[in-house]
Amino acid sequence: MLFVLGYRDQQADAVLRSAIGGSLSGGRVAHVHLRALSEGAVGQILASQGIASWRQQIYEDSWGNPGYLRALISEHLVFPGRVAETGMEPLARAGSYAVFLRELDGMSEWARTVAEAAAVVGADFDAELVARMLDRPESEIFDAIGDLMGRDLVRSVARGPYFAFRHPVVHRAVYYGSELSVRVRLHVRADEVLAERGAAAVVRAPHVEQWAGHGDLAAVDVLEEASQAVSGTQPVTAASWLSAAWRLLPHQPCHEARQTRLLLRLAKARGAAGELRECRDLMHEVLRVLPREPLGEHAKAVAFTATVQRLLGSHAETAALLRAEIETLGDNDPAGRAALMFELAARELHGGGGWSACSRVARQALRLAEECGSRSRQLACHGLLAKACVSGGMLEAAADHLGRATAILDGMLDGDFTYSLDAVVWVGWSDALLERWDDALRHFGKAVEFATRTGRQLALPHLLVGQVFALYNTGRLAEAQAAAENAVYLAQQSRSPDQMISAYSMLAWTDVIMGRMDRGLESILVATDHVRGEVGGFEALALRMLAEAKLLAGDPEGCLTLLPAVGGAELPATDACSRMAWYELLTRAELALGRAEAATKWAEAATSAATLLDQQGRNGLAMLAQAEALLATEPEAALPSAERAVSSLTAAGMTVDAHRARVILAKSLWHHDRYDDATREVKDTQLALNQLGAVTLSQRARTERRRLAALASKAKIAIAGEPDGPDVGLTGRERQIAELVREGLTNRLIARRLHISEKTVEMHLSKVFAKLGVSNRAAVAAFVTRDQAADVG
Repeated sequence: MLFVLGYRDQQADAVLRSAIGGSLSGGRVAHVHLRALSEGAVGQILASQGIASWRQQIYEDSWGNPGYLRALISEHLVFPGRVAETGMEPLARAGSYAVFLRELDGMSEWARTVAEAAAVVGADFDAELVARMLDRPESEIFDAIGDLMGRDLVRSVARGPYFAFRHPVVHRAVYYGSELSVRVRLHVRADEVLAERGAAAVVRAPHVEQWAGHGDLAAVDVLEEASQAVSGTQPVTAASWLSAAWRLLPHQPCHEARQTRLLLRLAKARGAAGELRECRDLMHEVLRVLPREPLGEHAKAVAFTATVQRLLGSHAETAALLRAEIETLGDNDPAGRAALMFELAARELHGGGGWSACSRVARQALRLAEECGSRSRQLACHGLLAKACVSGGMLEAAADHLGRATAILDGMLDGDFTYSLDAVVWVGWSDALLERWDDALRHFGKAVEFATRTGRQLALPHLLVGQVFALYNTGRLAEAQAAAENAVYLAQQSRSPDQMISAYSMLAWTDVIMGRMDRGLESILVATDHVRGEVGGFEALALRMLAEAKLLAGDPEGCLTLLPAVGGAELPATDACSRMAWYELLTRAELALGRAEAATKWAEAATSAATLLDQQGRNGLAMLAQAEALLATEPEAALPSAERAVSSLTAAGMTVDAHRARVILAKSLWHHDRYDDATREVKDTQLALNQLGAVTLSQRARTERRRLAALASKAKIAIAGEPDGPDVGLTGRERQIAELVREGLTNRLIARRLHISEKTVEMHLSKVFAKLGVSNRAAVAAFVTRDQAADVG
């Protein structure tokens, strides 16, 4: 008979240890020490749940303990930093938390009482506070804590009367496992003691919000002061305390000003927490009751409302709101006017008058920001101007504004950085579009880390989308995919159509290239469903990734159907630096549909656009488009363009695109009879793509490698088969035309079949005549027939 007994070492008493230690007659005892689960093991358990960063966070929070892991999963956490507060009582008593609550079984009623009082204080507590809450001597509290430590429910954390529950899960099990009436009574007593101690509002607020009743103005004071203290770093907590204060404050005329102030702060806290729709609705209520005087405060409230509506994609109504407020404000309050002008400029770039109008208004906002000495507003204006200049192809001006913005941004401390996250979006995207990848990754990375750590999610979706773009282009695909997952989660929470397009497009882009086709196709459908007419701004940037995902997923027609959403063939909704990428993508889409002539036109457009900017990466994309088009029409002419594409894209740090260009280079080499070089190039590219995790591109490179190897082998055999005759080392295109001649096709029909011009056919055919040493089509046909018969033999 086999008995299996599981226990914690710290919880085994002397009797249990004696029984296990060998007193069993005639039996054997085997001790198995269970170690913590590894991150990889937890990743496998959670493979189908949540997003990557949540899986990592929940592993760290669980300490690798399966029991803690089950409890944390049961809370339905879906994003780092969020704890499910509602519905915890049933979990504590009957769910995954119940096993921890049962650790109190068999303990004295007094020990349980002390544990419940300690849990009300928090995961960390001091014995003196618990003693005063229970009105008992400290010695009795220490006796009970000793019992709790014997069960390993609590542990000492420092010298003196300071202790902590073994794990936050254990703390929550004890807290929510107690009776509600007991908890409320203990919160009242804890707050009384803390007030006597002169504790700060942030220390008292967690207790006050649990017990305070309607009309308690002192409680409102505590909650409002506490919310102000944490608004920059804990907006979710601030919103909770402000909501409680709003409920407690009597809705009477004498409190109207305070009600409006609380409502405004609550709206900002919810906005910072990423609750954009709730924030917008609250701000509309605020603007309805907020007095016009002082004008500057009203203007700032309007500007904040405009920020939220911009993030939600409500551009038309935002412009009208801003212009009306600017007219009312006049020349009063430069700070308020700067905020309004900045938002109006941002609206112009996203869906209004374009980059030129944006620049004009943003320069006015910058002058006002300089006048009032606002460094954060100057940063935002320089960032927006950099992005506007990039959009218009004014790269020198963009670099100047970007340099000024970076100087301000890099010198900021966290306190200032808190309110400049929206500005980092403009700075980071400008970095990326100017091919300053290291700067883009640094700025996006710092902002994403700070926003995630502090819970400030207002600009986080756009920051994550920008981070995906920079990570992807530099070949860090797994990190890009994780950032895209986070962006999708936040977009789902905000329900902003613009954010849904951007986030799902990025996730589709990363998933498809990394071989997760099922989820990639689902993301394509979601993103496409949210595209309504023409888009602009960041959505236009993301839409190219959606088009790329469709093409990689085998839907070139779907790729081309997105063209109207960015304004058609001239791409007016896109920025100047992105147009080459669009044109190169459209070149590939047309080639996939067998339309070489249309592909050539897109390649020519890419070349013309690249000439205006003279950027390495953009020139590389233009050369890549040209090489792709030439391979379909004049393959022998493609090699110089392919070589320049590889060189330029590699130098620009655009890793994935450089590898795509290397595949085109391999094809071009083959057409110059450099079979070994072609095979080696595509083999190295396949391995490199595989290391990046670009599964789809790696598979395509492998297919191309096999195709070229087979064709090269056949070509070498053909050459070796007639050592004394004329040079018959036909290129791939020449052999293709020779075979069509054997089929009896005229030059015109061959041109139609291959989507090339008749002159190109004539050029290739003259080379075939010269290499075979013949002067008519019948001789060419006879040679092909003999060659194919030799292959069969």
